[in-house]
Amino acid sequence: MTPIRLLLPLLLVVALVPIRAIRVARFSPTARIQYELTFGNVSDAGYSKFEFYIGNGYALSVLSLASDFVLKTFNQKVGEGKGYMEVIQSYESFAGKGIGSYPLAVASTIGNNICLDSDYILRYSGNVQAEFTGILYHESTHVWQWNGNGMARSGLATGIANYMRLKAGWPSKSWPKRGLGLQWDEGYAITVYFLEYCDGLRDGFVADLNAMMKYPYSDSFFVQLLGKNMYELWNDYK
Repeated sequence: MTPIRLLLPLLLVVALVPIRAIRVARFSPTARIQYELTFGNVSDAGYSKFEFYIGNGYALSVLSLASDFVLKTFNQKVGEGKGYMEVIQSYESFAGKGIGSYPLAVASTIGNNICLDSDYILRYSGNVQAEFTGILYHESTHVWQWNGNGMARSGLATGIANYMRLKAGWPSKSWPKRGLGLQWDEGYAITVYFLEYCDGLRDGFVADLNAMMKYPYSDSFFVQLLGKNMYELWNDYK
């Protein structure tokens, strides 16, 4: 077989793989942060649903607004916290890339890079734009929050992220009712309502707790801020 004949099947295979390398960006003059949106291995159906229900402009706008909201809620100015001058959100198939706990994973954030699973958006039945917005508020919190030098409970970190989503007005329709759960640090929708309760006891509690988590985490933070440990607070909340 000639080299040309060998090349043709290879080209055909490459053409069938839904890879997009689109990169768009927006600069926020108020926060001096650049926001960037990229697309990776997204299927045609996944990209079409994103384009129809969300769109590049809206995605970048939410990415910018979410960071502004998180920084404001944390009482942080640009340069005082993590110091990132760029936030990147990539939209790609977790299954295709082999990342996350597919099919359960929705998004993943490492540093200032947010990766959203296009397969989740494709499967999602409901208000796609609202769910997308809520996810970005959650993940943007992970960009800017402190983690107690890696010592904070993971459920507390995800609870704080969902607290931002709730406070911004974008809770998920799948969240359980307030008051449910077995322990305060189960994370996500269980911990979010516990933190909401704590913030009601002390205005700015979540911001103060996050500021303390810039340093090694300690459960005593709750006592220092609210006068009770988290187990006592959990019992009061329940």
